Amino acid sequence: MTTGEKVAEGHKASFCLEDVFCENKPKKYQCRGGGEQGISVGCADIYAYTIDCQWIDITDMETGEYLFKLKVNPDELVEELDFDNNVITCTLNYTGYNVSVRNCQLGRH
Repeated sequence: MTTGEKVAEGHKASFCLEDVFCENKPKKYQCRGGGEQGISVGCADIYAYTIDCQWIDITDMETGEYLFKLKVNPDELVEELDFDNNVITCTLNYTGYNVSVRNCQLGRH
């Protein structure tokens, strides 16, 4: 974790953004039937782990502690009210059999 070298990278493939889960509000965006795509405030788009591009290959990564950084909308191409919560950074521990994250913090970069 101390070298700052990137050891793995993944990309999320999205074929349609929609309101899969909304907390205390009706869903607005739904892709089925030619509907508009988007994600409403207070809603989330959830993909099953079985869909391609929902994982990061760490096959050759050595065990140890790493910095895990996840960026959403990294090029800021999708309009948002603000981009201040688009990056989460966590401490990742890899045992060779399990991965755990802790000490996560939200930020912009």
